[in-house]
Parts: sequence; structure tokens; C-alpha cells
Amino acid sequence: MPCTKRTAAFNILLLIIVLISFVKVSAQTRSENHLSLSVNADLLSRYIWRGTDLGPGPAFQPGFSASYSGFSAGYFGSYNLTNAYNEVNLFVSKSLGFITFELWDYWSSEKTGLKGFSDYRKESTSHMIEGIITLSGSDDFPLSLSGGWLFYGSDYSKSIYIEMQYSIPYNNSEFLLFTGYQAKGNYYAEKRGFVNVGVSFIRPLSVSKGTSLDLILSLVTNPVAKNIFFTVGLSLYNN
Repeated sequence: MPCTKRTAAFNILLLIIVLISFVKVSAQTRSENHLSLSVNADLLSRYIWRGTDLGPGPAFQPGFSASYSGFSAGYFGSYNLTNAYNEVNLFVSKSLGFITFELWDYWSSEKTGLKGFSDYRKESTSHMIEGIITLSGSDDFPLSLSGGWLFYGSDYSKSIYIEMQYSIPYNNSEFLLFTGYQAKGNYYAEKRGFVNVGVSFIRPLSVSKGTSLDLILSLVTNPVAKNIFFTVGLSLYNN
């Protein structure tokens, strides 16, 4: 029987579950060296990124990262289950106290197919490179502020995005309030303004020791583009 996108995604999800179990054991054996490994597998009803709809229909999003002494490197992917929109994103980061510096390489196969992944030429690349700085608050004041600049790649307007998040604990769950502003460019909307305003409700669902499953409900609006979205997601990860 031919392998459908849904069947492929289910097989990948099973692989991620196995990897989570492996990573949990590996991380325990490496704790003396302060090496932390993380694996996640998310399933979303719709992929909304910073108030922008990146493909209708459900999306499967696996991820992997390794952290050591404040440095992290990893991969985040998004694979739409109803069309051909796929993403492969890579990142490196460094944390210094409450400040985190990140460098992201975003790539989508939508325009060029798989052959475009190796193309970093300024005039034809489908990659976008972004630098991000995040200031994080304490547990007593869970406010974070981040700024990102798409300084190279297919966003020729070199958009600048600023976001503030505030976490509110509630009955073993969490409300995450967020507001994002496009200060420059036109990637998220045609002009400057608030492009990502909303709230997420995150409810942890324990699976087993060392592994967690979260239910995520999000209401997202893009005031400039006059769009509104409601999404439902499940996030499986090791802890």
C-alpha cells in the first residue's frame, strides 16, 4: 500500500517516541558533563508563526537539540500533512545569565523543492537567516522580551520583529500572553504594527517519568493583516 503523508508522519512520531526514551537514558549518563539532550514531537491543527499562516491544515513538527555549558544547537522541522509546505530550520544559541543570543537558519521547500536547500546565493536563496536576542525574567516575574532581525535571505525587506511574553500559572497549567510588533519590513504584514497578539493555554499531561505531553490551545490575531486563528496542538517531549 502506498505510504501517505499521514502514515509517514505517524511512523516519524513513533521514531521520535523511541528517541525520547533513548535521550532520557543518555542524558542521565552524561549528567556529570552537563550535557543536555532534548527531543520533541508536536502535532498542530495549523502552523501559525508570529501571526502568519504558514500552510493550511495540520502540521507535524519534530525537533532535536543538544546543550552544553550555555551553548545549544538543534533542529526544528515542520511538515504539512495536507500540502507540500515543509520547513527545515537549524539554530545555535548561547545563554549568558538572563540574556540569550540565537542564530536561526529558516528554510522552506515551497518555492524550490529539496534542490534549493544548498543554495545560499543572495539573489536566489530560499533561506532566511535571523539573529535573535532574548531577555528573560525570573520565576517571580516571568516576563520575556525578544527581538529578531531577518538580516539575510529571501526576506529582502529584512524584517525586524519584537515580542513580549508573560506567563501566568493556573491550576497546574499555564496561560501564555504574547504580543509581537513588526518594527521594520513586510514579512509578517504589509506595514509596521502589531502582527501577533494572543494567548496560549498549556495543560501538561504526564505520560511517564521523564516524558511529558502537553495540550496547547492558542488564540492568535494579526491586527495589521486583520486575521484571527484558533489552533489546537499536542507536544510530546522529554524532561
